[in-house]
Amino acid sequence: MPPPASPRPLPGSLARVVLVVRALCLLGFATLLAVPFWFWLSPENVLALGPQMAGVRDVVVDDRARALGAAVSLLPIGIGLYALWQLWRLFAEYGAGRVFGRAALARLKRFAWALLAAALLAPLVRAAMSVVLTLANPPGQRQLVLGLSWDDYLAVLLAVVLIAIATVMAEAVRVAEENEGFV
Repeated sequence: MPPPASPRPLPGSLARVVLVVRALCLLGFATLLAVPFWFWLSPENVLALGPQMAGVRDVVVDDRARALGAAVSLLPIGIGLYALWQLWRLFAEYGAGRVFGRAALARLKRFAWALLAAALLAPLVRAAMSVVLTLANPPGQRQLVLGLSWDDYLAVLLAVVLIAIATVMAEAVRVAEENEGFV
């Protein structure tokens, strides 16, 4: 019996999923690199879309707000790029037929942890954006908006479930390898 990490031919359906996910990763990379620049470089974009994003009204968009907003965006963008890179590499492992390999399981776990970090960070980033976008308002009109949504909860739940699945799969591979030694 070959070890669990050895390459196996992929069923056609999994091969298609690998291609689709890797294409979506490329789209995600491009989006995460381009959209924030497009957004923060234009005061009109920030004025039109920023209040809804941060849950505030009556914003004053100046250069300081755009610079601080761009700076606040860097951490979630970095986490997003890291998550996409882990997913890209995970599906490269799948594409090579190493579905239960240690590298694939490590990538899945890293992706899940990045997803958890992004999910936990999202409400804090929105709160920081509410401050950034109202910082130029007169005293008494600056805002700190804290909010949690069902989407935040679902993202945390999904990340924790993926961490659990990756942990269980890693344990299954370990047991299978251990049992191979007895044969």
